[in-house]
Amino acid sequence: MIIVRDVFQAKYGKGGDLVALFKEARENWPPRARYGLRILSDASGSFDTIVTETQVENLADWERLRSEVFGVADFSEWFSRLAPLVESGRREFYNVEG
Repeated sequence: MIIVRDVFQAKYGKGGDLVALFKEARENWPPRARYGLRILSDASGSFDTIVTETQVENLADWERLRSEVFGVADFSEWFSRLAPLVESGRREFYNVEG
């Protein structure tokens, strides 16, 4: 089992807008293309840090999910609303050990 964490540094004051976009995607995209089943916001550290967590069985499942997300009909429109809210980001993969 692998946890995929996408960590976004939103522009100052835009963390709430970014959370709203991730919730919109989670609610409107087909079930097979849903990622970010957990959406986290900062309680300490850098302001306006938003993290999505996705759980997959293995990296092949991650690649399949990623392809499905990119294939969602309105993905590019949704992404065009996300990009102006984000300063930077990174992706982290964690093995679930217990």
